Amino acid sequence: MVICLGLILPWSIAWAADPLGAYDGLGHGAGRLLSVPEALPPPTPTMASLPPGWENQALSLAQISWLALRNNPRTHAAWAQLQAQAALLGQARSAWWPTLSLSVPLQRRRTTSAAGFALPQQDTASPNFSLTFLIWDFGHRSALIDQARADVRAAEFAQNATVQSVLYGVQQAYYALLGQRALLDAYRAALEQSRQALTAAEALHRAGRATVSDLYQARAALAQAQANLSMAEQSLNSDAGTLASAAGLPLNMHLHLAALNVDAPPAMMQSVASLMQAALAANPGLRSAQYQVTAAHAGLSAAERSDLPTVSLGADQGWHAQNGFGPSQQYSIGITLTVPLFTGFQHTYQVAQARAQLAQARASLDDTINATRLSVWQSYYAFRSASLALPSAKAQEANAAKALEAVQAQYRVGLATMQDLLSAQSALSSARVAVIRDAINSYLALAGLSSAVGTLSPPDGGMGRQP
Repeated sequence: MVICLGLILPWSIAWAADPLGAYDGLGHGAGRLLSVPEALPPPTPTMASLPPGWENQALSLAQISWLALRNNPRTHAAWAQLQAQAALLGQARSAWWPTLSLSVPLQRRRTTSAAGFALPQQDTASPNFSLTFLIWDFGHRSALIDQARADVRAAEFAQNATVQSVLYGVQQAYYALLGQRALLDAYRAALEQSRQALTAAEALHRAGRATVSDLYQARAALAQAQANLSMAEQSLNSDAGTLASAAGLPLNMHLHLAALNVDAPPAMMQSVASLMQAALAANPGLRSAQYQVTAAHAGLSAAERSDLPTVSLGADQGWHAQNGFGPSQQYSIGITLTVPLFTGFQHTYQVAQARAQLAQARASLDDTINATRLSVWQSYYAFRSASLALPSAKAQEANAAKALEAVQAQYRVGLATMQDLLSAQSALSSARVAVIRDAINSYLALAGLSSAVGTLSPPDGGMGRQP
């Protein structure tokens, strides 16, 4: 009968430095997008309310963006992904350090013969301390470190792309809500004009100067104006919830915002060619795709070197103690050459996989370049279209307002019909809506253009005035 008890205590020395290396904030070096990283602390658990003092003040776009970067779960996920990738770089760097391990086998042996005689019990302990260090592997571990380092840079830019995506979503919700509020004011003005038209029709009908048809038309127009206002109010509630969600706040939280100045639209000073060139140099999604290609190159290099010989240094120190005998010790040191001869074609398939992954990364990079160029192109001309349409819409609004004043005066003296009055009111309401929508579209297009280029703020010279 043999009773054995083994105890092995591995002790590995790996890369002990900060696995994030020089990384700090939300980006470092080429991966940095924020000009003042101190203004944006690392992501914290979701806040359910506004900071003290913000409840009753009109919040700016910068304040809401700050809330979004702290509260939005997408920024938390991107931050965690970057930390995980940085930890993988630390794991790859640990290959340059030796590995130390301690094993302590404990054994109790009891032997019984067939005749029933039992030999004395034997207790032994054989602790052993070993060291292993990879001296040379023809660049395999260096290639793995290069791959991990490129993956960290790709994750860094991917996090910046997530930050931009979150901020772009905030900008879209912010301008949509401001535009919906302006539309609500326009529909309220249209409702008041419809009430005035009904009042005028009722007065003329009592005086015998208007038909009952005028009353019905005025009442129908008033009902339509009330329906338009009700739908605008519901859209306003929906847009308010969208902005609160983008900022990581409760959906029912009321946010005070400054009114949008549609009389001072943004202006673009740069050409589409210069913006496209800036996007190719700064867009974080594109830069992430470039580093993914770099990582795939390093992965292919590591795969090609995985079947090359390795030279390792090994050393161990052991002790042996047994009851009834004096303790003994032994030690050894040596160099081991390992030459892979046949691994079942594993190396062949590893290289084939690495080549395919490199081709995939290159294709993804080309696709990202095309998508970035198209996004800049579309956003630029969407901005130009809205900016060029806005002056015409404002001129149409001014002329429609004057036309309505003239028709109202003509209707009161019987020179215009109710249909003429309602048509003039509809033309003014449509012109007001067009002004607001063109202004909002110009802000949204410029925000999309900034996101496509890869900046957190509009391009230099891009904004004339902001709300």
